[in-house]
Amino acid sequence: MSFEDEWAQLVAGAKEQQAAHMRLNGAGGGGGGGQGKLHVTPAVLRDRADKAVNKAAKEFREAHKDVVSKTSDVGGSLKGFACDGAFGDFSESWKKGAAYVAGQIGEEGLAKALRSAADSFGHADKKREESFQGVRSTYKPGDVI
Repeated sequence: MSFEDEWAQLVAGAKEQQAAHMRLNGAGGGGGGGQGKLHVTPAVLRDRADKAVNKAAKEFREAHKDVVSKTSDVGGSLKGFACDGAFGDFSESWKKGAAYVAGQIGEEGLAKALRSAADSFGHADKKREESFQGVRSTYKPGDVI
């Protein structure tokens, strides 16, 4: 196949994909673009942090516990097989990885970042409010400037 033929195929494929994306964008499925307003406050960020700890991380830990309990029987059933030791290594690696992910979702990861953002957000709002305290205006609401 020549370079020109291959290039023509790539261009045609890209045009088809772009056309599909355009149809999906115009489908109006209720998602995306201008459907609502984003209103982020420190309270919203702290609420999301609490959900990360109390819901997402908890659900992840429960799912992990379920997987570990279901696979714990496998290690004992492989005695005499060469993979018995490897499964033990896999199991330990799985537990470490799951603990890391739970930490990234929970208190030391996402929740910590959201709380930090809430603190910064609140501090910036307070600082901005204080900066306007010294400003005196002779205009009253409704005055035309």
